[in-house]
Amino acid sequence: MKSLWKKVSVIVVSGFLTIGTTQSASAHAGFDNRGVVPTKGTSSVVLLRIGHGCTAPDGVTKLATHSVSAVIPTALIATPASAAMQIPGFDAVVVPSAEKDAAGVSVSNTITWTAKDDIFDVNPVGFAEFGIRGNWATAGKHWVDTTQICRIATKVVTPAKIKTVTDPTTKQKIKAWFPASTKISYQELKISWSIHDSAAATVLSEDKTSETGPAPSITIAEPAVK
Repeated sequence: MKSLWKKVSVIVVSGFLTIGTTQSASAHAGFDNRGVVPTKGTSSVVLLRIGHGCTAPDGVTKLATHSVSAVIPTALIATPASAAMQIPGFDAVVVPSAEKDAAGVSVSNTITWTAKDDIFDVNPVGFAEFGIRGNWATAGKHWVDTTQICRIATKVVTPAKIKTVTDPTTKQKIKAWFPASTKISYQELKISWSIHDSAAATVLSEDKTSETGPAPSITIAEPAVK
């Protein structure tokens, strides 16, 4: 087993992702292999690191991360059913792509981690790591399209009140008390790191709610010659 302290690392983080405070989101994504070299034909874990959360269109308000998705090409991990790290407070699912290759196999699988409740959202001033385990299928560079979703919550409170209603049994008009209620709606902000060019500029949508930029990548090494 390769040492966790091995100095050689072939993980390439081709997108160290940042967005200015006047834009819709402020985040970066990348991989950490903890010093283990991902090698074709072997299994190891890499950590997809999401940091800082998002900045709202007002350029000031900081927003927590509610979900993270990573598109895993089958050329990187052929059978990723158990590839997603299970994280307390998050549901992790793996969904195969509708696009198939000539053999009828999905060309990719998308892992999505979603917070079970707002209280589990990733604090916008911190970061979180989402583990991906795989038996690496093909040597070379692989892009991993990554999407980060943050949400702006809007609460509408309806005060308690007394209303006149019809009794379903007697059909008589009666006075009924209705307690106060709170309805929460969400506006999503999306950071889509999907451009397969580490030097590409990020593109911000006109309404400042989404942005597209360079995707992070992983390089898988060829096995050592014995």
